[in-house]
Amino acid sequence: MTIKDVEERTGLSRSNIRFYEKETLIEPSRNESNGYRDYSENDVENIKKIAYLRTLGISVEDIRNIISEKVTLQEMLEKQKEVLKNQITDLNKAKLMCEKMLDEESISYEKLQVEQYVTDFHDYWKDNRTVFKLDSVSFLYIWGSMLTWTMITALCLIIGALSYSKLPTEIPVQWSKGVATFLVNKNWIFICPVICIIIRYLLKPFIYAKLQMNNYYGEIITEYLTNYMCFIVLSVEIFSILFTFGVVKSVVVLLFVDTAIFIGLLVVGLVKMDLRGKEVL
Repeated sequence: MTIKDVEERTGLSRSNIRFYEKETLIEPSRNESNGYRDYSENDVENIKKIAYLRTLGISVEDIRNIISEKVTLQEMLEKQKEVLKNQITDLNKAKLMCEKMLDEESISYEKLQVEQYVTDFHDYWKDNRTVFKLDSVSFLYIWGSMLTWTMITALCLIIGALSYSKLPTEIPVQWSKGVATFLVNKNWIFICPVICIIIRYLLKPFIYAKLQMNNYYGEIITEYLTNYMCFIVLSVEIFSILFTFGVVKSVVVLLFVDTAIFIGLLVVGLVKMDLRGKEVL
């Protein structure tokens, strides 16, 4: 059957079905006469199973492990039940606190006395350490914001516009040992903001699909990586201009420093947000 048939049979969108295939959770055969994918009844059943397990919060990677029999469905469900149980407990605690606060005749930020609701601050902060882990990596949110991308793209355009009249007809875009090896028309300088747009609107969805084993954090990291790549484009643009005017000779150091700083920050963020799935004690 065709993918349109599968959409009708499962109620899922084509993009979801393609995603499961891209992640090798399903592997439909090919019709020899036209080369199109030919989905079987077994594929349809697997797609429904995968989609259902995703609604339970089970990651794509864990579903892959179930399919490959590295772990049983029962083991994974028991693990997920504990994860959900902990989340429900935390949410219920927060709900009770909200209800307790709303029982007051009048509640406002100015009149709020935290001591009325928290007897031991140390234990309370410890119980809510997950919140503070997210707060401690707020730079991921800042760097991954739409505003940051807009600023980087605007800088690419502004720097290009300000330097355009001062640039020679041809500028270098490839270098080797401090020597230009490939020249292009200086209009290339305006390609940089275009590349930033391409990265965000064409490459970003692909990156997100690869990180979709965790939707919430996947979105954050996708934004972070997208803006990081745009920052690299901005760095290369600035280097091209400086190289043209003989100010710098090697792009390697610049890119190495960029990469070291941002990968370092990303690793710290990943650890603090506990993306490795370790249970918060």
